[in-house]
Amino acid sequence: MAATVEQIERKILGKVRPHQTQNEGLVFEKSAPGKRGYKLPPLDVPEVDAKAELGAAYREDKAGLPELSEIEIIRHFTRLSTWNYAIDLGMYPLGSCTMKYNPRVNEFVARIEGLAEAHPYRPESLAQGILEVIDLLQRCLIEITGMDTITLQPAAGAHGEFTGILLVRAWHESRGNARRKIIIPDSAHGTNPATAAICGYQVENLKS
Repeated sequence: MAATVEQIERKILGKVRPHQTQNEGLVFEKSAPGKRGYKLPPLDVPEVDAKAELGAAYREDKAGLPELSEIEIIRHFTRLSTWNYAIDLGMYPLGSCTMKYNPRVNEFVARIEGLAEAHPYRPESLAQGILEVIDLLQRCLIEITGMDTITLQPAAGAHGEFTGILLVRAWHESRGNARRKIIIPDSAHGTNPATAAICGYQVENLKS
């Protein structure tokens, strides 16, 4: 039997309820001398004399950092994270376009070592896997949209919007009709009128 609207609402509201207690102490309050949240592997390179290297910039006293065990750190920040509205808990409103629809699997793939740690100056011979992914994505998007070509250069939504308006302006100019105005509703994201203005257009605001 299909769930009623009331049942769905109760389920959603139940998920986004705040943590049962928000009385979480600071990490400095939880700190105790001698606790360690990390263990570094043995050095596999010659040890450096930091004092000799840093000279006057070397500090003699210890930094005032909290000392906690690894499990205490994990539990502390996990509890803090439950106070936030998250992608698991509901829909994001306008203005969080990037986070709104990203499934967890996408976030996992984006963190794969070969992708996330790819250096922009690595030799082309060591970037063939990434180039193959980029080429496949471009060909898929071209097939889906029916366009002749595509660019993956824009790094974010506002950057893509800026690129798109520049392309539209270039097309109009090539036809001898550069146009001067862009109609934008007052509910639009703040980057919309900003992009139009930067591209040399006059913004015509459309009231709600």
